[in-house]
Amino acid sequence: MEGLLSFDYPGKIYPVNHHSSTVYGIRAYPDVKSISDFVELAVLTIPEDSVERVVQDCCEKGVKGITIVTAGFGEAIEGGRVREEAIAKLARAHGVRVIGPNVSGTLNLHAGFNASPLQHLLATLLAGVSQGGYAFGDLLASGYGRRMGLGKFIHTGNECDLQVTDFLDYFGKDPQVRGIVMYVETLRDGRRFLEVARRVGRDKPIILHKAGRTLGGIRAARSHTGAMAGSKEVYSAALQQVNVILSPSMELLLPLGHALIERPPMRGKRVAIVTMGGSWGVALSDRLEEEGLIVPELSGPAQASLRSLGMPLRASASNPVDIGAAGAMALSAERLIEIGRVIVASDEVDALILHGLGRAGFARDETPVGRKISLEVEKQVMRGYDGLQQEFRKPVILGSHHSSWESQTISDLQGEGLRVLNRLDEIAQMLFRMYEYWRKMPEGE
Repeated sequence: MEGLLSFDYPGKIYPVNHHSSTVYGIRAYPDVKSISDFVELAVLTIPEDSVERVVQDCCEKGVKGITIVTAGFGEAIEGGRVREEAIAKLARAHGVRVIGPNVSGTLNLHAGFNASPLQHLLATLLAGVSQGGYAFGDLLASGYGRRMGLGKFIHTGNECDLQVTDFLDYFGKDPQVRGIVMYVETLRDGRRFLEVARRVGRDKPIILHKAGRTLGGIRAARSHTGAMAGSKEVYSAALQQVNVILSPSMELLLPLGHALIERPPMRGKRVAIVTMGGSWGVALSDRLEEEGLIVPELSGPAQASLRSLGMPLRASASNPVDIGAAGAMALSAERLIEIGRVIVASDEVDALILHGLGRAGFARDETPVGRKISLEVEKQVMRGYDGLQQEFRKPVILGSHHSSWESQTISDLQGEGLRVLNRLDEIAQMLFRMYEYWRKMPEGE
């Protein structure tokens, strides 16, 4: 109820509660059958021992869809799976489809619909399908500050009826969805999933995190959703054949999903780095090459072009291009941006990373004027680099060690919608998977 009301859902809401005549000021009904209007969807947040009776009422009422939030079935108790099968059989007999049980809810922010407790939501062009729900709430909360989120989300839970494959198919046909992120513990019909993924993946990136890859994870998955997880080698091989992008972590799902639908294609493995400190350049080079990318030395002519822009003699122009603190202070914002433009415009690199701006600290009334000017210069440079990727159709990644709650610059830029990544492994993993995805896609896609 809170989710629906907080997003000003334009449709009709019918609370059912036999203990109260109103819920949040809206007339409540003692049972589903007491509602005179046609009901499209029922969301059940009721005691586990009442589920079958209420499902029966919904079927007799003519409800078309049921979401069972209630837990305590196949994931938890002996005989729970049998009860789930009975619920699905009853629903199918009446032409009713069921999500769940054991779900956190569903949302379609483009329609103002949030039948979940999830907060910190943004109506983006990404959709999410997950066999685990509340963890996605954490991901959405952490992504909110970076303007990352899901416009549509389905938690499938125990999947007594509808499964992740059904929603992959659905989102594949949805014009409001440009990319799909998934959390999967098991696939109950692997062959059908691969068929659907192959078709959907021709038009939209599918980013999937496969959980339950270890013995401990398999055991946890069984108690979480009642899932029987399979071999990670089998999953990986099969999914890569249909160009599903495998995310090594749940945390990478949103950054990678947004990168694939928002950034230009990455057509090669060569990455250039511009940094304000040598150590970050070395560490980032290691992570990129460990991931499978290349940090090539720039050619003599390219280095000469960079030097002509006034780089300090002690600064490195080879790649990583280490401007250093002296260069960052001496060069204008326009010159710093031009360094990036020269690199991206060359045919020697396929992507560029700017790392090292966005220093810690916030501007206060008592902050020295020089520091405030420095903050504005940082933002100007980072905006300029972000604009290069559309100008030259190559990915340009903004990286900073500091997050939005540590840095005025990062907070302001992310408020404008610029994406700034804080972890070197996240940057490297994201870029490599962008390359892997676009390597398999025809030119012009």
